[in-house]
Amino acid sequence: MDDGGPPPPRGGGPFRVSGQAGQGPGDRINPIARQTLIPRVTSFVVSETIAPDFHQRDTMTIQLDFITLQDLVRGEVLDPRDPRFADEAEAFNAAVTHRPDVVVAAADAADVVATVRWASLNSVKVAVQATGHGAERGIPGGVLVSTKHLRSVSVDPAARTATVGAGARWREVIDAAAEHGLAPLNGSSSDVGVVGYTLGGGLPVLGRTYGFAADSVLSLDIVTLDGDARTVSRTQEPELFDLLCGGGPGLAVVTGMTFRLYPVALVYGGALVFEGRHAEDVLRAFAAWAPTLSDASNSAIRFLRAPDSPEVPRELAGRLTVHVNFAHVGRGGERALAPMRAAAPVLLDLVDDLPYAEVDRVYSDPDQPMPFLAGGAGVVDLDEAAIRAVLAVAGPDAECILPLVDFRLLGGAMTSDDARTASAHGLAYALHVVGVLAPPIAEAVPGAIADILAAMAPFGNGRCPRNFLGDRSDLTPAWSATVAARLAAARAELDPEGLLVR
Repeated sequence: MDDGGPPPPRGGGPFRVSGQAGQGPGDRINPIARQTLIPRVTSFVVSETIAPDFHQRDTMTIQLDFITLQDLVRGEVLDPRDPRFADEAEAFNAAVTHRPDVVVAAADAADVVATVRWASLNSVKVAVQATGHGAERGIPGGVLVSTKHLRSVSVDPAARTATVGAGARWREVIDAAAEHGLAPLNGSSSDVGVVGYTLGGGLPVLGRTYGFAADSVLSLDIVTLDGDARTVSRTQEPELFDLLCGGGPGLAVVTGMTFRLYPVALVYGGALVFEGRHAEDVLRAFAAWAPTLSDASNSAIRFLRAPDSPEVPRELAGRLTVHVNFAHVGRGGERALAPMRAAAPVLLDLVDDLPYAEVDRVYSDPDQPMPFLAGGAGVVDLDEAAIRAVLAVAGPDAECILPLVDFRLLGGAMTSDDARTASAHGLAYALHVVGVLAPPIAEAVPGAIADILAAMAPFGNGRCPRNFLGDRSDLTPAWSATVAARLAAARAELDPEGLLVR
């Protein structure tokens, strides 16, 4: 708390009680709130009495008001009995269920500050979630700070920057920037939250052209575990700023961010779709073509096994298709893509000039929650042995149950040394695999992901961009040993009790 004591009450709530000194808070208080009631003297009365021995005595009656978490924030404080609790705590991954003791639906940055101070004062674990896309495992107990309502977005067209709240999604930034012929460095889905994606480094659609999303961050508004709210940048606490930009969560809570925008109104982009029976020809052509591309070209190759469902386009439903995703900035995109158009008969040619506001058409990622498990690794080169390994685990003759095996082309402006927190680590590709945790294959999905990662391990260097690692407790492949040591030292200093959930 501040030296001046708790702030005055800001309204009632599910955890608020008050009464005379010595009274209990009552049975309706959530257990985690019960241990964090803060007594405050609200009034006292001094009275004079005459005792039997005819000496004057002064007595004092103290009125106490118990300050609870709800009193400290403007947003709602919800426990599992509240009908709004599940919606506020929901993750995008339907296989992940958060079970915190309470959720704070932060209405503003001040709510985040108050909640972090509250958690630190009481040694309570605190986790943070905005859109829920980064949720890889459930949060057990403690307090979950929901920043999804901090959705402010402002664009400065003259400075070519955007400033957003912690709950903003890329779609909101894309639309606001497009009005000025500008574009941000969003990933394959504009439904994803800006801040969480960027703290993991952020692998943009235009990453080869402009770098990792974290490289374009100018400043971060943060709250550290001591409850101190401040702004960090390359000139204000540059060491902490650099670690936050790619180090993922675990150092501080981010409430806002300012980052660069780029003069891109149009891209030549979309996807070439090939039948699965042409997988080998397409993969070999891609492996030879990708290293020849300029930084203006961004691409990936995906092995997609879509379900046989009415919601899926009939050309893709119930079969293996191979997708070459492409986004080119400036002139020459059609010429650059020509070798892949000639690689095999094209089932669907979905590449054309796209307004940047339609950039989701490059990857066409699903925007509805589903239960899934993901994993990732880095690949140094798609040489002959690597091509054979890919075809063995994901090609047309493979017994693959995973809907997506994705090789995202790195390099270009993402080529950076291991001293950077967000780094490509000398990799040519980031491998991303996804499995759907639904019957009848749910139990087999973890093993299937592990098999593909094991098959591709000989072609990596032990590293992988943070955002592509998926659900794993060991995040060390995301950083060099030097960066990992810096992150560990910073966490020990900023969060010695380990209260901030990573």
